[in-house]
Amino acid sequence: MARLQRVFIDTSELFPFTIMDVLLTLAEDFLFTWVWTDQILEEWIDVIVREGKRTPESAASVAAAVRTYFGRYRIDPALYDDKITDELSPDPDDRVHAAAAIHGDVDVLLTRNLKHLRTKPVLAAGVKVSTSDDFLCELLTHRSQGVLESFIRAAESKKNPPMTPQELADKISTAGAPRFAERLRPYLPR
Repeated sequence: MARLQRVFIDTSELFPFTIMDVLLTLAEDFLFTWVWTDQILEEWIDVIVREGKRTPESAASVAAAVRTYFGRYRIDPALYDDKITDELSPDPDDRVHAAAAIHGDVDVLLTRNLKHLRTKPVLAAGVKVSTSDDFLCELLTHRSQGVLESFIRAAESKKNPPMTPQELADKISTAGAPRFAERLRPYLPR
């Protein structure tokens, strides 16, 4: 069996939570390997709490679950901390993520901030920089049955409030993956 793609998800694609939830469900179902850093989780906590979408306790609980369930996919800072340089990104805050992607054996870096992360050093390292919408569309093309099953499972796991797969497609469309939602809808139960 071929190695699963190692996918690093920037905070910009982990917020709103709908996209994070779907991506993590797909990773749980072994459609790709989600690799992460402590900096990404800390940044996510800061953003989600600042935006009032979660309490500090709730955000810390999600981060703890990530550390527990995806712990073996953490990119060790020793691999990239001393390799953070100005040419990795024009945005100083994104340089650490670029370094982690380059030196953490990442295949795909998901971000909405293509301008600051689709840089020459990142691309030269063989890292594909993409939005979640593009990535999900590609994954649906190549792994359609698995994506469909995972997406339905993600919808069925919603209890407060309950959600149909079509309603989850509406939410993920609004959250930033409209092309993926549109391509997925015809295959979802009504």
